[in-house]
Amino acid sequence: MSSLQALIVNKPRRNYQNLLEVINLRDLFSKRSIESELRNPTEDFNLETQEIEYRKELLTGRACRINVKRSQRKKQAQTGMGYSELIELSAKNCYFCPANIKAATPMFPSSLVPEGRIKLGETTVFPNLFPFAKYHAVATVSRQHFLGIDEFTLKQIQDTIKASVKYFHCVRSKDQKAVYPIFSWNFLPPAGASVIHPHVQLTVDEQPTNLAWLYLSACKRYYARHKENYWMHLLEVEKDEGERFLGEIGGVSWITSYVPLGNDEICGVFHNVSSLYSLDDISISDLSKGLKRVFTAYTLYGVHSFNLSTFSASSEDESFKLIVRIIARPYPQSYYNNDAGYMERLHEEVIVESMPEKVASDLKEYFG
Repeated sequence: MSSLQALIVNKPRRNYQNLLEVINLRDLFSKRSIESELRNPTEDFNLETQEIEYRKELLTGRACRINVKRSQRKKQAQTGMGYSELIELSAKNCYFCPANIKAATPMFPSSLVPEGRIKLGETTVFPNLFPFAKYHAVATVSRQHFLGIDEFTLKQIQDTIKASVKYFHCVRSKDQKAVYPIFSWNFLPPAGASVIHPHVQLTVDEQPTNLAWLYLSACKRYYARHKENYWMHLLEVEKDEGERFLGEIGGVSWITSYVPLGNDEICGVFHNVSSLYSLDDISISDLSKGLKRVFTAYTLYGVHSFNLSTFSASSEDESFKLIVRIIARPYPQSYYNNDAGYMERLHEEVIVESMPEKVASDLKEYFG
């Protein structure tokens, strides 16, 4: 570890932004490894050493801890029961299925969307019945009640994104203060979805979320100091080092995150777009192709559930690039161990069981 990295590791989090004034532009990551010893009962109580990595993202000070050995834990709540019964039961009188969607879902005020709902292909956009933002909509992805993670077609993904962007523009046309859009996808109950039918969440707010604000403000400081976009420089470093770089699909590069927000995280970085408002047909196509490959690649790991969300500037911003992040969630079953505990929820420090470099090595072939 360099003296600079040691300084960063030992500094309080509030001082990280000041350290951006002195770091080498290529020194974007910080890591320290520790060893924990124990006498393992499954190995006749022989002494065992487990390596734990403490990683920090220097731009924001976000931290995570990685111990790949944790993936071997026996989880008592995971019974191996499937979720086919849940899918079958949830299909009865599903609000989002074609037979019920007109009568069971809300409509937008005519001042926002004159037609009441936005429709494109298999996608229908309508207000969330229980919103947690002033502008909060839902967009169905398919007419089918259930599709597996690798069964979504490219057109379904494209139409969902196009219809969502149309909604964002409707909001912005009505309310000039609502400028921070988010496109998110909670797929299946382990990811927080209360409805099995595939759908995405769309919100627009006057202020960015806490983590989005952290990235937006840190990137502005980085740009002011170095006259360079952080994300584009990060892509240069990742591509040069190769450990976490997956590939490029049109105007989007795909990497695994050095400091993940969750297991098996994959991150897409746009080259020429900073805001969801700026997505055109070409950039939507590039994003859709990338997401299709992510979903296919995830099947290699047996991933069936995921969280996806974007980090967007309010408009085109030379200090920022539009980001999409996807993390794997537990296998859907009757009883399972959630992958978020006190460290994640109360300390904002993620415990990860997958090494980003290993994930990249396994999945690169899907982005070639």
